[in-house]
Amino acid sequence: MTTILAIQGDCFAAIGSDSQWTDEYGRVGKMSQPKVVQVGRYMIGVAGDTRGANIIQHIFTPPALPVKLSGTKLTKFVVANFVPAYKEIMESHGIGRPQYDGEPARTSVETLVVANGVIFQIDEDYGTEMDSNRLYAVGSGGHFGLGALQALTEKKKLTIPTCKQVLLKSLAIAAKFDQGTGAPFHTFIQQAANGR
Repeated sequence: MTTILAIQGDCFAAIGSDSQWTDEYGRVGKMSQPKVVQVGRYMIGVAGDTRGANIIQHIFTPPALPVKLSGTKLTKFVVANFVPAYKEIMESHGIGRPQYDGEPARTSVETLVVANGVIFQIDEDYGTEMDSNRLYAVGSGGHFGLGALQALTEKKKLTIPTCKQVLLKSLAIAAKFDQGTGAPFHTFIQQAANGR
């Protein structure tokens, strides 16, 4: 159980997460490692099976990200290079299910990836999305957090300090309504290298 939220700024991405783990027996604990990790030049947040997050944090070596890549070239790079490498590592370690009998390949995690200050959502079917609302949420408390993000960002200038504050408030709201989400909360910022 997890909540990971993100806000796309004009030349940066802000991402935040909770720290709680919950197992199938209802036990609750606080993670000693963040749910959003730096892997190479990427920031990656994983919601779903803990094993998927372990693989991303300790095993995954994503393709080298060109520093100044942006716009449609960055999107094409993520779709053509990052996602296939992500899919391969998940499937090779038992987290993904390969395509069979007309069913698409799937994984048991949802992922937010920040590359060069741009947020990409990778869904369970390995589809890659970018939201025109510039707000993202995955995990069990994601729908509560997304509603809070929308309400708290409306008509606000999205500066880095504002986004950090909004992420922390939205994560606290998600925790109030989702038993799988809990403090402490963490925020992370990645700025675009080229200042888009």
